[in-house]
Amino acid sequence: MRYFQILIPFFLFLFTSCNDGNRCYESVDTLMMGSFSISATKTINSLTIKGINRNLVGDTLVSDVTAALTMKATLPLSLNADSTGFVIIANGKKDTLFVRHTMIIKLISENCGFAPNYSLTGFRFTAGIDSVKITDKVVNTKSTEKTTNDQNIRIYFNPAVH
Repeated sequence: MRYFQILIPFFLFLFTSCNDGNRCYESVDTLMMGSFSISATKTINSLTIKGINRNLVGDTLVSDVTAALTMKATLPLSLNADSTGFVIIANGKKDTLFVRHTMIIKLISENCGFAPNYSLTGFRFTAGIDSVKITDKVVNTKSTEKTTNDQNIRIYFNPAVH
């Protein structure tokens, strides 16, 4: 009987201390989904996207040399400012895009912590970009799960330049 009084608390301690409940199973990465195209018939042969003022965390965000009519990419937004700048090089032509946004921090879970959620509010760009359309202004941890025809922002390049 004395063995059971010692073994039962030992096994209870052993099984409760090996709990996987402290792991994070949800994404805390918040990335904006964007699509890039020139026209319905002209392909993008190469796409490189670099962040402006991102020297500490890496400069090149996207480097894709697969030819396609429309390319998609996930892009990080700034945690420190209300706008994020990108240098976009499509088919060897360089353009600049600034995306304005607001940010709030949202609790994902006790184990995962917090993640930024953004609301896209506007943009400005150089002449090589024909137009930009915000198709979903909410950027959150689920934005990377968007389907093929869904994204946060669409960038159309000027066919005369590209």
